[in-house]
Amino acid sequence: MNKLSKRLGAMAMVLTMTASYVPAVFAQDAGTQEPDYTGWDTIKVFETTDVHGYITDVSSYKEDTFEYRLAYFSKIVNDARNNDAYEDVLLLDTGDIYQGTPHSNLTYGAAMRAAYDQMDYDAAGLGNHEFDWDVKTYATDAKGTMAPYEIGSYKGDSDIPVLMSNLYYKDSGERVEFTQDYTIVDKGDYKVGIVGWADDYSADIKASQIAPYTIDDNREKLKELAEEVDKKADIVVVLAHSDPKSIAEEMDPEVVDLVAGGHTHKNVNGTAENGIDYMQGNCYAYGYSTAEIKVNPETKDVEVTTPEFKDISPKGGDHSYLYYNNGNNTQLDPEVTKISQAAWDAVKGEMYEVLGTVDQSITRDFIDKANGTSSIAGNWLVDVMLAATKDQNTVAAFANRGGIRANLEMAESASSRDITVADIYTISPFGNRILTFAITGQQMAQQLERALIGLNPEIGIDTDVAYQASNLGDQFAGITATYKVVDGGIKVLSIMTDDGQMIDVNDTTKTYNVCVNEYCATLDGSVFKGMTPLVPMDEAPVDNLSTIAALREHRDTEGLNIELDTTVHTLTLQNKIQQWKDALGSYDEASLTEADRTEIQNILGQVNYILASGDLATEEKTELQNVKAIAEGLLKTIDSKPEEEPDTTPAPKPTTPPKRSPKTGDTASTMPWVVLVIAGGAGVAAVELSARKKQNRG
Repeated sequence: MNKLSKRLGAMAMVLTMTASYVPAVFAQDAGTQEPDYTGWDTIKVFETTDVHGYITDVSSYKEDTFEYRLAYFSKIVNDARNNDAYEDVLLLDTGDIYQGTPHSNLTYGAAMRAAYDQMDYDAAGLGNHEFDWDVKTYATDAKGTMAPYEIGSYKGDSDIPVLMSNLYYKDSGERVEFTQDYTIVDKGDYKVGIVGWADDYSADIKASQIAPYTIDDNREKLKELAEEVDKKADIVVVLAHSDPKSIAEEMDPEVVDLVAGGHTHKNVNGTAENGIDYMQGNCYAYGYSTAEIKVNPETKDVEVTTPEFKDISPKGGDHSYLYYNNGNNTQLDPEVTKISQAAWDAVKGEMYEVLGTVDQSITRDFIDKANGTSSIAGNWLVDVMLAATKDQNTVAAFANRGGIRANLEMAESASSRDITVADIYTISPFGNRILTFAITGQQMAQQLERALIGLNPEIGIDTDVAYQASNLGDQFAGITATYKVVDGGIKVLSIMTDDGQMIDVNDTTKTYNVCVNEYCATLDGSVFKGMTPLVPMDEAPVDNLSTIAALREHRDTEGLNIELDTTVHTLTLQNKIQQWKDALGSYDEASLTEADRTEIQNILGQVNYILASGDLATEEKTELQNVKAIAEGLLKTIDSKPEEEPDTTPAPKPTTPPKRSPKTGDTASTMPWVVLVIAGGAGVAAVELSARKKQNRG
């Protein structure tokens, strides 16, 4: 087969004008050369990826404004199939199809499999989240095709190939039987070879789910397989749950024509330096990627053109073209629309149940990137984790920002937002067990240092390195930490619990009970990996079930209002020093009383602890000594006053004290209510706890 090489640019194309039976003609305009593929056949390519159950977006919880994203996309694909301009259509998905929405999660992806069967996908990749449930039951089958489905009146077993050529059984080293290496499909007069691949995404799967398998991500083997397929096909496409650009750059442009990618939830479309085109269509059915494969019918020369992303549901604007509109929306595929409705009908019984109300959006965004990785959504979810394990005397809880799968946004101009059962399954879909471990102060500091390396500006909080580290547990509650930047990461200088207990970050003997989600605990690099949890895995509470039970209990006993924690649970040393100075400077020496001694001693104890750590620069020691002197001076003032009747009223503060934003670790802010939840084989029991308030520790 002949392949046109884009590395040769216009020169190669000009040469084919004289050699091809149906030449590619160029239109010249001001020095540019654009190929004219008149007489060539065109195969239209569509690619989705990381759809994560978004057959519909139901986040409005008003059925008249549900977004029928896949039904809209299916109509576009069908229109292309009926368009005489195209020889045929190639429809692909690169994986992570099911996990993410309540109507997909609670039906184990049945609606997605039904929709993909109806849409007649040519092939699907195997994403890491296909392992969240039993991969051989809900994602694929022994034939290496999509698993059977039943949703409403729709029941079937599609023959859509599930492709991943580099997945093996760990013990035997044999290729698994439930994925295919590649498939070859006929498109018009041409054979299209589709090769399945994934980089090693084992770290993005719960350890228990990936334990039987291993992934060989040696790309030389991918190149060899592509060469084998090239001998049997006119066109070769790599279907990868991986970054498509990096794969395209390593493939042979005389073999591979197109790489379709996924996993990173990005819109990535273009042409590698070697001329191989690549495509990746974002996530959540926000849109899709498309391209055209041009084939010279005489010479079988192949060119891929215009890889690009197309929006289905862009941010902002009018989305009414995605609404059902009482069945009058002609832009929706009728059958996929019916499947979408069957999915919601199957689960909607409890989905509309209101569990509480909030007065601001619950988002994954960092509250204060300069100091920490805390988010409102993260704070909220880990607080419930802490409550769910309170019977184990846990002092801290850890989770990862990647496990928070959605924002719960306030409607524009709204003053409040209901939180529903469906919201919980959307923001926390995975059903991770909450495991409790006993760790030392040194291990707790190591846990924070490993998860928060992105706080080092040289690494950056938004980088891939920082994100991978965050999977160890960068969202946490129950403690506040002070840190400084060091080479290659951060150094935790102090940790204090919400009740004012200092945890020695160098101690290796005393232990503290903490909880962490199952995913974080079992990753390589986790301080918890290899430890035995205090409660067996199958008896440990489940995160989303615990949250739902806790919210119900709070609603029934305390009311609907949910207070959200906006605290950043980490502070740089410099910001902590300034916080202490502000707190100490707010006292009126003339009015100091014995009642003020505790808070001042608290600050002095923290300062002395960090001074004794030895991990300080000269200027840091000087700043801390200044704070120490201020605190000691205030204590001497209290000591010098004559004895008087005990006074439990704190000294008055200035009428306009220095502001301490709750976004910079001010621990005077109110923590959310918490409820104790124990989930096990016997069910879920909820026991009310009193409201927790963070103590003002300065």
